[in-house]
Amino acid sequence: MKNTSTRITFLLLLSFSTLIGYAQHSKNPFKKFIGEWTLKDDNWSQNWGGKDEHIKIPNHHTICRAINTDNSLLAVIDGAPPHGHIFWSYNPVKKEVDHLSSFGTSRAGVGKGTVNENGDVYLKIAFADEPEGTYRRYSYKWISENEYELKSVQYDANDKPTGFFYGGVFVRIK
Repeated sequence: MKNTSTRITFLLLLSFSTLIGYAQHSKNPFKKFIGEWTLKDDNWSQNWGGKDEHIKIPNHHTICRAINTDNSLLAVIDGAPPHGHIFWSYNPVKKEVDHLSSFGTSRAGVGKGTVNENGDVYLKIAFADEPEGTYRRYSYKWISENEYELKSVQYDANDKPTGFFYGGVFVRIK
């Protein structure tokens, strides 16, 4: 049992060092996201109708990995529900990001956007569980190499903000 545990530990360390090496030398426009993330101080802000809230979400955990190209990122979100995943694919010809996501039982998102030279990502996403014609503008802006801010603001069919939003600052674990 000890040998098996040692081997598994070694393989995990090797895979993380390979992942870090990949992220440092990759041309992937999402390379700064590669790694493990959590909410800074568990802080989350939101308004789903009614009033602005500032809540704590302990144990948030996101793992981001390139899949098998320099043009993709898969983020798996676990820890506190709702669990989900996000897939980004970069089209180097059109300089666009395609977004697909799924959270919980009904929150499926589809959208497009851009990524700049700093690695900041900007998206326009429609969700299956939100009113027809509405969409969200997402920004993932880098604060430092180990910290980024996520903001999501909902807009109505006339491109006016509805007042609904959510977001937080994420810090690198690994």
